[in-house]
Amino acid sequence: MQGEVTFDVEGERYTLFLGNAAQCAIEEQFDMGFFAVVTDAMPNVAPHVAVNPELYPAEVLAATRGLRLSVLRDLAWHGLRRHHPELQLDDVSDLIDGLGQAAFGEVIGKAIFASRDMGAGDQAGSGKPATRGRARTGTPARKSGQKPA
Repeated sequence: MQGEVTFDVEGERYTLFLGNAAQCAIEEQFDMGFFAVVTDAMPNVAPHVAVNPELYPAEVLAATRGLRLSVLRDLAWHGLRRHHPELQLDDVSDLIDGLGQAAFGEVIGKAIFASRDMGAGDQAGSGKPATRGRARTGTPARKSGQKPA
């Protein structure tokens, strides 16, 4: 599936997918938009650094000071649930420890950027016309022959 990121920990393969269900779960948990949660979790990470961290080691080090590891762990948990519904939050922490913080950063970064690409691709290449805006439906009481209340 587009946007899935696979990784191995201690001989087991895992698939992380930050698709619609995971994004909605994150929005419900944090009561804000998905990308607002991501931005809050990584406030100092510029997009060019996140995409090519090996090219910007000093910026990566500076950016890590503001990382919210608990939010990134929660993103991973919601992203893993599609393929691994048995995993609990503590299990995800164990996976992160087994993988290592740097490798986990790469995995979650790829998943986040894949989710951005999925949204842009769906809108740009769908070939469907834009959905028309919502308008009021029904007929006002005065036009339907009913007397106003």
